[in-house]
Amino acid sequence: MVIEQRSTPSPRQPVPPAGRRARPHWGYLSRSVSRYGVVSSTLVIYSPDASERDRRRADVARGYGVLAFGGGLLLWIGCAAAGIPPLWALAAIAAAAIPLGAVLARRTRGVRRAAAVVTSCSSGLRVDGEDRDAQRRLDAIADSIQGASAAYRAGALDPQAFDRIWRAAYAHARS
Repeated sequence: MVIEQRSTPSPRQPVPPAGRRARPHWGYLSRSVSRYGVVSSTLVIYSPDASERDRRRADVARGYGVLAFGGGLLLWIGCAAAGIPPLWALAAIAAAAIPLGAVLARRTRGVRRAAAVVTSCSSGLRVDGEDRDAQRRLDAIADSIQGASAAYRAGALDPQAFDRIWRAAYAHARS
């Protein structure tokens, strides 16, 4: 017995998956834990009125120090392996990295000054404390902007709705 399968074309057209949007450069959240359970959190929200280019530059400037140090170290090791005197190599790397960092810092000064910054430092070991209110406030603002950012990237949120949430989070962080 031969089983024959026939497929008929579906009357419904397939729905193309929503394309992922680029990550909006609203700012960043950083957390660190120290030796004795102290949790330090910093939430930085760039002004929604700043241009996309300036916000992107501010994101690049935030990581420039680590990148310049790591890249400079690798370049210095490579120069030492090539036989270039270490002091000359160090001077050449510094001559390139320091002015570039200064220009980047100068161009992002306006965005960094207009940014809303919320910081919190609390004990991770004690659940109830007066420092927990600041941590809860920071977490609430961070959850709203990160959730909106994820929904925007997935296509579930339109740009106008994301902008409203961003402006509300920015205003709440500034107060």
